Amino acid sequence: MSSTACQIAAEPSRSTCRRLSVSLPLRWLRRVPAWLLLGIALAPVWIWYARRLDDGSDEPLGLLVLAGAVALGWRDRSVFHAGGAHRLGGALLVLGSVLAIGWLPPMLRALLAVAGVVLWCGMQRHAGLVGLLGLSLPVVASLQFYLGYPLRLSSAMGAEWLLEAAGVVVSRTGVILELAGQGIGVDPACSGIRMLWHALVAVMVLAAIHRVSWRVTLGTAVVAVAGVIPANTLRAVWLVMIETGRVGDGGLGHGGIGLLCFALLLLPLWWLVAKSARPTGTVRPSTRPRYLERVLLLLAAILAPVMDGSAGVPPSRVPLSQPPADFTFNGLTLPLEPLSASVTERAFAASFPGRLGSYRWGRAQVMLRQVTTATRRLHPSRDCLRAAGFSTRDAVVVKTADGAEWARFTATRDGLRLLVHERIVSEQDGSIWTDIPAWFWSALGHPLNGPWRAETVIHQR
Repeated sequence: MSSTACQIAAEPSRSTCRRLSVSLPLRWLRRVPAWLLLGIALAPVWIWYARRLDDGSDEPLGLLVLAGAVALGWRDRSVFHAGGAHRLGGALLVLGSVLAIGWLPPMLRALLAVAGVVLWCGMQRHAGLVGLLGLSLPVVASLQFYLGYPLRLSSAMGAEWLLEAAGVVVSRTGVILELAGQGIGVDPACSGIRMLWHALVAVMVLAAIHRVSWRVTLGTAVVAVAGVIPANTLRAVWLVMIETGRVGDGGLGHGGIGLLCFALLLLPLWWLVAKSARPTGTVRPSTRPRYLERVLLLLAAILAPVMDGSAGVPPSRVPLSQPPADFTFNGLTLPLEPLSASVTERAFAASFPGRLGSYRWGRAQVMLRQVTTATRRLHPSRDCLRAAGFSTRDAVVVKTADGAEWARFTATRDGLRLLVHERIVSEQDGSIWTDIPAWFWSALGHPLNGPWRAETVIHQR
């Protein structure tokens, strides 16, 4: 046989070898369940999710919402359409949530991951399920911080208008209503954030049960958001009338009144969704994940523990504040003794936009946080103490012996009782805030009024 003939005869075997050399490294990937790769890639989100649900600042009912989404999704799984383009987009979003570790906030990374799961599973046409997955994230504390004060202010303004319309003499300062010399505040618990969250969850559950379109779901959600303000205003007026002794609570209590107002809000939401109910629809076949999609998930699964482990900031870079020469509280001025910062405090201070310090003052502990910009990282002390296992109550605004205004509450845990005072003071003009969300919105509108100093005084009783 000639050399040319030998070369032609050898070509098929070379081509076969090349195909084998490409397919063999990927053949084992086909045997790895895609859901396993997806679960590993989402591990950083799950860890953050568990920590947020257990830190005392968020709504633990998110787990129940997640279970409801899974149950309703399993019912409609036959109509999911997970095509190649959808799976590819989902894998890219999951990989993006992993690559964003360290520079994107955890909540935004979790939303990216949820969007990736939605596309990967083919749920993008099911608005109710998508909404339930989003609301299952621990968003209540963030909503309370950003929207709590505006909702409290709107409820106080609405309550003032209704009371005046009913002939009651009332005046309002911020979120404080003055009636017959008695000040009644619309506190964070009455902001309506939890009512808003529960209303949106109800909308999404109804939308998932009745399989309504995105248009109907979003329209009903807008009605829910708009309806929370008058419903919460009605609750505020009712509670003000009870607190001032003008009416009785009829045995309902604060919780019962809130449930009744929430029920009034739910009726129109149920009607809007139920009248647009539609049948299951046609079954849409789902394609199997291709190699490229599996490779992207594999890459995300490999990078997830690496990126998550390297996201921390070394505590050695932390700028802690120098102790002031003295500190005045309740008409007394005493020097402060600096306390050494723990590893957790140093890690938190690493990304804090300002300077932190913790001091001893006699038997009290003083925490001073100087902040240079409006930030979510300036947490209310109540959130921090609840995260440490304390229960908090008796939140009021008081004036100390020197005439200064402070927010005051008590915190208890295992027989330990703490009396906590806190406020925020502008270092420019001396303005005082006893509510951190109120300060946040003021700082956004008046950034030149900073820096500000958050002062917290903790006495053991």
